Amino acid sequence: MLIRNFIQGRIIFARLDHGEDIISQFTILAEDNEIEIGALSAIGALSRAGLAYYDQKSHEYGEIALEEPVELASCFGNISLKDGRPFVHAHAVLSDRTGRTWGGHLVRGTVFAAELYLQELSGLPLKRVPDSITGLNLWGKE
Repeated sequence: MLIRNFIQGRIIFARLDHGEDIISQFTILAEDNEIEIGALSAIGALSRAGLAYYDQKSHEYGEIALEEPVELASCFGNISLKDGRPFVHAHAVLSDRTGRTWGGHLVRGTVFAAELYLQELSGLPLKRVPDSITGLNLWGKE
């Protein structure tokens, strides 16, 4: 088990840009503010989106493509370092106009309107490294 303690830093609220990719917007905000470790939450609406699920047997991601407007009902994630740069790992619950929902790893989404809460954290860096058991890039114990 990896356990780290952090000190809360800045809290940033941001309205994301219409028509831009949501994951890119999260990443740009982290890079521009020199945030290497953080926790994020977002709400809003996306014009289209992509969620992923990880097949634990094949160690491959599959994608659920949503090429229709959806509500960003819930989005939580974190920022850590991968290859020396801020890396966003976010999961989301999306819903359509009938209330049907999808959930999973958020890999893309075109912002219609979205608001972000970002909590900066300070402490020893969390670096993502390849994990031989899962095939994922997980936080290393260095």
